[in-house]
Amino acid sequence: MTLLPLTNACANRCFFCAGPGTVTVRPEDVTPAEHILRHLRQRPADVRRLLIGGNEPTLHPDFEGALRAARRLGYTRVELMTSGTTLAAGASAWRHLGLAEVVVPLYSADRGVHDTICGTPCFDRVVAGLDAADGAGIQVSPHTVALPETLDGLDALAQLCHDRWGARLAVGLLREKPVFDWAKRAPRLDAVREALGRVGAYAPLPLVAPRCLSPAWAEELAEEAQASLLARLYFMTQRREHPSVCEGCALKPRCPGVVAAYAGEAEALRPVWRRA
Repeated sequence: MTLLPLTNACANRCFFCAGPGTVTVRPEDVTPAEHILRHLRQRPADVRRLLIGGNEPTLHPDFEGALRAARRLGYTRVELMTSGTTLAAGASAWRHLGLAEVVVPLYSADRGVHDTICGTPCFDRVVAGLDAADGAGIQVSPHTVALPETLDGLDALAQLCHDRWGARLAVGLLREKPVFDWAKRAPRLDAVREALGRVGAYAPLPLVAPRCLSPAWAEELAEEAQASLLARLYFMTQRREHPSVCEGCALKPRCPGVVAAYAGEAEALRPVWRRA
């Protein structure tokens, strides 16, 4: 696979992401078209899969040009991480240019909760975009972040994703960043575990999170039961560790551990699946 990151400004104002370099990008820092083309031309002979990410790739002035170039240069499957706000207008055309999967954050089935987290009214556009992507034959891979304001609605969101797009929701933990006060915005791990335990038939997939937070996560270790690769790559960009309480846990060899900022909550991570 080849990863193509596109730098340009995002229209959303999510509290855990908004800052210089994300919502404001200097013109000279926007990824130039010649860089995109040079990057795509370096495709190894056996690689046909292209992953596109960035602040909001679909708002990049050369996004469609990148899709056309990728198709011309031999890529046959394109996966895109996007806010989803532009999908309604572009999904059909982008499908014909090789777009096969969209990885989209959907924080709640409640419009107000989602829009508050995003810092802008966008819920309706995201849902319409996912409808358009699904209708065009593009795989829909939604994910959310465990926050105090999202935990009570996990069950409803998981059911919405299943019923509307035949998709399974993925859940990641809040990563520590300098643009917000992590200690005030992150839920306790025991609250995350409790919320995951309340989800019914459509148990979410883990996004680089401790397996012991959910019985379903402990049991589903196969690759096919994991969230989309693009989402996993995004959530892996934070240092992780295994607290000492994890010693002896049978899940540890295949568990990513916990975001380092959470390591102090070791008791909340006390494993319940140990070696016999």
